[in-house]
Amino acid sequence: MACENCSGVKSFDGLVEETGEPLAAIARRYLRIPCSIMTPNAGRLDLLDRLTREMRPHGVVDLTWQCCHTYNVEAPLIAAHMRDRHGLPTLHIETDYADADTEQLRTRIEAFLEIL
Repeated sequence: MACENCSGVKSFDGLVEETGEPLAAIARRYLRIPCSIMTPNAGRLDLLDRLTREMRPHGVVDLTWQCCHTYNVEAPLIAAHMRDRHGLPTLHIETDYADADTEQLRTRIEAFLEIL
């Protein structure tokens, strides 16, 4: 399992260059994070390609927190990329931190796992 969201792999992927002015190097590193608010966001597709090669998943669960609409904007692009480039099915879910949708999510995820 690889979590590619804001608190997952992308937050610590990539190093800060150790040459030049330190604050500028730190800024460049943070600007390279493939966040969905950055456009165009080819870096996210590159990261997903690398994770797919390394992890060899059977499917992708694309999670969007309700507060992060930019991930919703990218969801169709991610699904198409994973399907067309890697032949992987994708389940897009949107949720918040509440327990209210736990059973709905359980049903959708279990059904997705059955098709894998």
